Amino acid sequence: MKHPYILAALLSLSACGGAGPAENTADRLEEAAEQSHPAAADVLENAADEIEAGNVESPDRAAQQALERAGNAQAPNAGPPPGTSQPVDSLENSY
Repeated sequence: MKHPYILAALLSLSACGGAGPAENTADRLEEAAEQSHPAAADVLENAADEIEAGNVESPDRAAQQALERAGNAQAPNAGPPPGTSQPVDSLENSY
């Protein structure tokens, strides 16, 4: 699994109870941010702030989108996918 913290956060979001749903969702995002890579934590904390402020139509949808963006933010940029061609600087360096 690439992003175990994100999966844990999704599971936590589904078990929210007690306070209002938006507040619970924001709290779970903040908890996930505390355990995340700094780039992902920024995304999650910003989303939690927006949810708490009531600036989103659907807290659950906003949380899901934030978790996806956080996963992308912490993923390394490994270059093009395997099997893609790379440009050559001259014909001497080609196959």
